[in-house]
Parts: sequence; structure tokens; C-alpha cells
Amino acid sequence: MSPSTGSIGVLRTLAILEAATEAETVFGGRSRTWAQVAALWIDLRPGGHREAAVGGPRPGLIETASAEARTHAAAARGQRLKAGGDAWRVIAVTPAQPKAGRMTLTLERLWP
Repeated sequence: MSPSTGSIGVLRTLAILEAATEAETVFGGRSRTWAQVAALWIDLRPGGHREAAVGGPRPGLIETASAEARTHAAAARGQRLKAGGDAWRVIAVTPAQPKAGRMTLTLERLWP
């Protein structure tokens, strides 16, 4: 089976899927930490870029990508995927069609 037909060999990047946990601080504020949910082998594919208003003198740049991985029950929108030293926000999790047992993660990150 060649990589273009869905071989597991295309999933070459190890990524960590993390979920946010929040707790109240002793001063009444909120603290957010990220806990590992799963380790996934992914095929990370770059998407594109677009400008975003981030409240500064210059607009920010949002980079998009998609990642194909084996289906994992814990994967959900709003989590964070760390791959290759970069942290990506998971925007959507969809089953990969027609590949049974695979999912596609839609990702975004703010690029300074």
C-alpha cells in the first residue's frame, strides 16, 4: 500500500494531544494548565495563512493546518496538539473519509 492510498507509514510525526484544566487560585483568579491526553502519530499538512485582529498595532497572522491520525476517542475541539515544538489549537475533529479508523484534526495557531 503506497502512502497516497492510506498506509500507516505516512503518520511520521509524533504529537501530544493535551486538554486544558482550570483551577481557582488562592487569590480568586483562574489558573489554566495543560495535561496530556494522548500521544498520536500524525501526518501534519500545512494549510494557509490569514490575518487576524489581535488588539495590537499590527494584525496577527493565523496559520492553519490539518493533521491525519488514527481515531482516538479523547480527541475533541478546544484541545491543544503539540507537534515539532509548535502548539496548535484543535478547531475541529472529523472522521477521515473514506479511511475507516482515521480522523482529521483541523488546526490553527497564532503566528507572531
